[in-house]
Amino acid sequence: MDTRVGALSEMTGKGTHTTTTARLFHFPGGGELIDSPGIREFGLGHVSRADVEAGFIEFQDLLGHCRFRDCKHDREPGCALLRALEEGRVQPQRMASYRHIISGLQEPDY
Repeated sequence: MDTRVGALSEMTGKGTHTTTTARLFHFPGGGELIDSPGIREFGLGHVSRADVEAGFIEFQDLLGHCRFRDCKHDREPGCALLRALEEGRVQPQRMASYRHIISGLQEPDY
């Protein structure tokens, strides 16, 4: 892949713009990435909690096994995801990523 990579801004710690045209990358192991100029983030208004959970494949065997049907996987007793996190079956950075994405969803879906 021939892509330009810029240094992080010393002021903000965020990336600097290097993209000049939109480009779609296809990854050999599956998945795609769109690199678009000027886009730093996008909203997830159309995504449900179930959609997000489906993207975390290591959660699939755990979902539906929590003590409470409406478990938020945060502090609830009997949470299968929290137990898997404690046991090392779910990586802390993946759980942090999940929580970050979920926090951006609209309330009715969460």
